[in-house]
Amino acid sequence: MVEKAMGVFWQNGYVATSVSDIVRETGLNTASMYKEFGDKDGLFLETLGYYRGHVIGPRYQILRDNPNMAGVEMFVKNVITGAARTEYRGCLMMNHLAQKHAISPDAAEQVGAFCAEIESLIETALRNAQSDGDIEPDKDPQQLASFVVLCVHGAVLYGRHESKKDEITKFYDMIMGVLRG
Repeated sequence: MVEKAMGVFWQNGYVATSVSDIVRETGLNTASMYKEFGDKDGLFLETLGYYRGHVIGPRYQILRDNPNMAGVEMFVKNVITGAARTEYRGCLMMNHLAQKHAISPDAAEQVGAFCAEIESLIETALRNAQSDGDIEPDKDPQQLASFVVLCVHGAVLYGRHESKKDEITKFYDMIMGVLRG
């Protein structure tokens, strides 16, 4: 049920998703939804947690399993390849970062935590890469991590525009060039 609700929020966005949309897609009746989740905000928070654990979690795991340059390369390639797919619909978290003013403070905090966690994982991997000699010693891993997140978020947004999909894969080499160069 949370997975189906996630699909509705992902497709429509929080603001454009009505309780009747949720009821129709999940099969819940309104009373059950309110009893189990409190309200639309409560269900949305559950969907963000589900997304983080089940959808985006494997991307995080790439960096946890490979906290080094190879992990950053795999992570960036995974995001860019995904964003270039025809059926790509964006990242639920990123889609709602732009709607931060319209979601609950708790949901906005989850979205912010998502951004901070991914940047932290990348920074750790880049610090290790620097220790391994894969990144020049004069480069700032924290600044590079912010740059990678900026690029990844941009690719995610580009992936929602059909006319930009062909360009997305070209950015991989540029990102890696900045990191290694």
